[in-house]
Amino acid sequence: MGIIQKVKGLVVIIYARGTAIIEHRDSGEQFEIYDDELDWEPIGGDDSGMGSEEIYEALVEHDELGDLRWTISEYPAGVENFKETNVGVHRVVQDFEYGLEPEPDFHDSDPANLPDRFKNNPDWRKALTKATIVKYLVDWFHYLYWDPANETPYNSREGGYLYIKGGPYSAEEELRGDFEGVVPEDAILEAVEEIESDGLFDWAPSPQHPDSIDFYEDAVAEAYAQEEFSFEELKEIAKEGQSAGLGSKKEKAARATVLEQLAALKDDLPKPSSHGGIGHNHPPQEFELQGEELNEAAESLEAIEAELASDEPNVEIVAQKASFLGKAVGWVAGKIDTTVDAFCKSFGTALGVTAAATIPAAVLALPYWGKLAVLLGSLKEWLLLALGL
Repeated sequence: MGIIQKVKGLVVIIYARGTAIIEHRDSGEQFEIYDDELDWEPIGGDDSGMGSEEIYEALVEHDELGDLRWTISEYPAGVENFKETNVGVHRVVQDFEYGLEPEPDFHDSDPANLPDRFKNNPDWRKALTKATIVKYLVDWFHYLYWDPANETPYNSREGGYLYIKGGPYSAEEELRGDFEGVVPEDAILEAVEEIESDGLFDWAPSPQHPDSIDFYEDAVAEAYAQEEFSFEELKEIAKEGQSAGLGSKKEKAARATVLEQLAALKDDLPKPSSHGGIGHNHPPQEFELQGEELNEAAESLEAIEAELASDEPNVEIVAQKASFLGKAVGWVAGKIDTTVDAFCKSFGTALGVTAAATIPAAVLALPYWGKLAVLLGSLKEWLLLALGL
């Protein structure tokens, strides 16, 4: 197996392929050493004119042959300097093919898809040390799962957390479900030990977990299906000074969710341009938000973000700006002859199935419309919580 190093943006791995055959000096017996027996570890190096030299060694302690060593020098960073096989007094009949090479360029770098990346790239997976695999597993787990104290409602009368989005999840169960038979058993156990090292054994889904995404999409659909309050009505209620729900655990959790969605939406929103276009030299697409509507949408998002990031958000301002964003959605909804609620529900429930059947591909190609639709549902949920409704 190998080790992975990141060097100035370049990721290189130590690979070993094939089978080594070593002949015993006295008996003449030949022994096979397999590439999965090699576990590369850094053993030092020196500083030179072009940076630090790193030396890695894979040691196999063989019952008949004694210590067998394979060594690689990396100097300068990312470049193979030399390699050496040392089998003591014995003879190398056939050696591994081994050395340094760039890590594969994965088109899908989503952390959630690590199980598929491991399964679909066995050579790369084998070129990772156990310690590196453990780090990948721990990072994957913490991407999808987190401490329930972050957002999960707590009810002492019921005896603890209410896992309304899914869970509680066990680290060992989740890791085994996705990686058993794909990575070494001891790597899974070491990852579980590290994950549980702080004494936390029950986990909730993070915002990136499919269960969380489904939960919020269902909440969006429910909010628009009920249609109890419009943003204008919520603005009028807020104007009367009602904000009984501010500061509650649910309100703070909903506020954090909206801020996350705002950040994601702002990255996709077209940038306003001083010449009145949409920030590039191409003619605007039919459904592209542009001009005054784009400027006002961007300003509304900034205002909402500023309020929600403060200790005491002005609920009226948030409702007012959300009302404008609803009008922006109405602008594109009108172009495809549907209602704002139907447009938002399509994105909030079955994007790619329902939405694909009812919303033109040109709209689906502009991902900020879907994010804006989901954001409106989350904003309405937050306003209802903040106002104590």
